Amino acid sequence: MIGSMLKGKCPRCRKANIFCEPNPYVFNKMFLMPEHCDSCGLKFNKEPGFFYGSMYVGYGLSVAYLVAFYVAMVVLLQDFEVETYLLLSIISLLVLTPVIFKLSRSIWLSMFEKYDPKAIENWKEKTKGKEIDNPCIEA
Repeated sequence: MIGSMLKGKCPRCRKANIFCEPNPYVFNKMFLMPEHCDSCGLKFNKEPGFFYGSMYVGYGLSVAYLVAFYVAMVVLLQDFEVETYLLLSIISLLVLTPVIFKLSRSIWLSMFEKYDPKAIENWKEKTKGKEIDNPCIEA
């Protein structure tokens, strides 16, 4: 489960990507997600505003990162100034924001879907092997 969250894979089948562009630093495609999973048919955007909750996850990840960064500075640099910490932590957090954004959406989606080893088979039976249109939408 953790591996699929970190890789941005579908939480139900753990095969297909949940983002149209897996690279978080392609900014013009950062918000694009397929309507559903290509492999198992899981609808990613369950309802309007579904991913608002992922902001809380992103906030938690950001705070955890900043605390870990502070502890690392205390351990590695015995005599550092607060200004140095603020400057370095803010710059590094800005660089990591796209990664945290995608990871928080992946974690949020995984909280509501469990792994189903037969999901791909069930989807193939339901669609009878036909390819279903799956446009990328802003979610």
